[in-house]
Amino acid sequence: MMIPQTKPAPAPSAGTADDRATDFEAVTGETGEHYSGYTLMVTAYGLIWAIMMAWIFLLWRKQASLNTRLDGLESAIGRAEKKLAEKR
Repeated sequence: MMIPQTKPAPAPSAGTADDRATDFEAVTGETGEHYSGYTLMVTAYGLIWAIMMAWIFLLWRKQASLNTRLDGLESAIGRAEKKLAEKR
């Protein structure tokens, strides 16, 4: 069985700092992007806020349920103490 060998990739040319661009040049024409950065940022912040509000709402409901259960336990303890006091 023969294994095909590939040629190694050519080494990148070692350029000097002068060969690289040091200025910002705005891209003109088609960039291939479909959404603007502003739209993506606003959407991301909106999603984060919606998730946080949903989480806080769920915590609020859970706390209300725990408060109801605690009130029931406190009243059960009160009734048990009352019965114990009547037996004495």
